Amino acid sequence: MQGNLKKLDFSSFAVQLKELVSAQLGEEFELYLHTAAKNNGGLREGIVVRKKEERVTHSIYLELYYKKYIKNVELENIAVEFVEAYSQAALNNLPEAEVLEDFNKIRENIFFRLVNYQKNEDVLRDVPFLKFLDLAITFHCLVQNKKDYISSLRITNRHLEGWGINIKILTEVAKDNTPRIFPASIRTMEEILGGFSLAADNINRMYVISNGTGINGASCLLYKDVINVLAEELNGNLFILPSSIHEIIVIKDDGFVGKDELVDMVKDVNLTQVAEEDFLSDSVYYYSADEQRIMKA
Repeated sequence: MQGNLKKLDFSSFAVQLKELVSAQLGEEFELYLHTAAKNNGGLREGIVVRKKEERVTHSIYLELYYKKYIKNVELENIAVEFVEAYSQAALNNLPEAEVLEDFNKIRENIFFRLVNYQKNEDVLRDVPFLKFLDLAITFHCLVQNKKDYISSLRITNRHLEGWGINIKILTEVAKDNTPRIFPASIRTMEEILGGFSLAADNINRMYVISNGTGINGASCLLYKDVINVLAEELNGNLFILPSSIHEIIVIKDDGFVGKDELVDMVKDVNLTQVAEEDFLSDSVYYYSADEQRIMKA
């Protein structure tokens, strides 16, 4: 029984799984191991599968498969699961490479995201980006926007060169598209907690801003009119807390809470509750209603 045998380490597991999958798919496919960069410098191991006459590749990551292996699922059964996952991905094919070579065919799908600048410096060397405070605005092409998952491709400097455009055009397109593709959602913390109020008489009421999918919703910070309209409704300046890459929290500056207290709170939440790949920043930001400008607090 497999449970009585010494387990393969992750690298050996990946190699053997690749060989089993390759045997199942046959000679018309090529496979190779691939290490992908995640947000904030993390790494993710996967197997890339490509049908030889096609230019589209599918990356399927191995962490969940390895966890099953550790729990004594047979390697051969995991290979079968992997092939099924690939077949499903192939049914929902990514755009052909020729489509990605034509900017006009994908311009409606281009959107932006916000990430931490310092933690992503290695990735940012190869992609167009804009610096924003201690963050970076990166650009992506939406491939699939399903109820259960989103697929996208990170736009690289090579894409820009092939399209013959500059980052100014890319930014203008993304600024128009992102709010349309991922509309902003603003809820009070009270609404999220099902009616439990954290504030008395609306003092220090927290507003959670994300998008409808709840994925990479911190980008709503850059939407035109989201922050300034909220500031108008609350009739004051705002503290902005970077909860994660998926959402931000906004609190009116009413004099009852200070910057240092909020910075301590953000750091504690990041340390204890936010996964490394979801981290956005330890900073607290400030929106001045008079200047209509976001700055570091």
